[in-house]
Amino acid sequence: MKILGTGLTGLVGSRLVELLDSAYEFEFINSQHGVNLLDRQAVLDTISSSEARVVLHMAAKTNVDGCELDMQDDKNAIQSNDFTKAISKQSAWAVNVLGTQNIVDACKKSGKKIVYVSTDFVFSGQKKSYCEDDKPEPINWYAKTKYEGEKVVQNSGLDFIIARPAYPYRAFFQRGDVVRSLISKLEKNEEINMITDHIMKPTFIDDLVNALDILIKTEQVGIFHVTGSQSVTPYQLAIKIAKEFGFNQSLVRKTTRSEYFQGKAPRPFCLNLKNDKIGKLGIEMSTVDKGLIEIKNQLAKIKI
Repeated sequence: MKILGTGLTGLVGSRLVELLDSAYEFEFINSQHGVNLLDRQAVLDTISSSEARVVLHMAAKTNVDGCELDMQDDKNAIQSNDFTKAISKQSAWAVNVLGTQNIVDACKKSGKKIVYVSTDFVFSGQKKSYCEDDKPEPINWYAKTKYEGEKVVQNSGLDFIIARPAYPYRAFFQRGDVVRSLISKLEKNEEINMITDHIMKPTFIDDLVNALDILIKTEQVGIFHVTGSQSVTPYQLAIKIAKEFGFNQSLVRKTTRSEYFQGKAPRPFCLNLKNDKIGKLGIEMSTVDKGLIEIKNQLAKIKI
């Protein structure tokens, strides 16, 4: 099967290509391959001319605080209906909403299915847990733009999959994810301040890739939570990493969201996304404990 993908060189996408290269023929949509997602005509032409039946859309502006800095300019652009500046500066609204609209319109023109990778951040974090039917209530601009992207997909009339992972991590990548960043700091005996009042379900990327593979192959349609199977605070995550890798646990200090993110974009409290729906399809997602063991094993093989 051919898959046309955005974000295939990113944290999740590059691992997906590594693990599924023998199962799919991947075609890349990105600037390196001559297509800017904000160049509407180029996107329409590229997707329309491809034989792929599925477009996997993972590219996004994901820096939460960076997106927050775009908010006022983006709101001005929305109000004036002039997105020239937003597109020029690759703002959160331009990339996450207008870029998604370009992808969706191209899929509609060519009759392709879209798989949109979203985020757990679309929820406010005020509930104890969230299922796929719960209404998103984003509390920062990054989450708002990703939710608007979801709505573009849902209202398209296309067959679609919306997948919501959380804090994806893997053994190796040129840029650190949450787990690799913590490993790197603890390896250097650096003290780290970790939040005790934010709940998340980190997602081992190899599991996420497997979930996307099954969702695509079994031709599922709808919204799916593809998070890990264990809820932790960032502080608990760091302690688990220290224990598993033999680092000094006293380097891990406690802090709160209000202290850590002072002057930055607001973060939700509880992002406990239930993944029962994919469980019914036979998809298993690792706990943090299991994921860390696999990360340790993979890193050991790399060092050898």
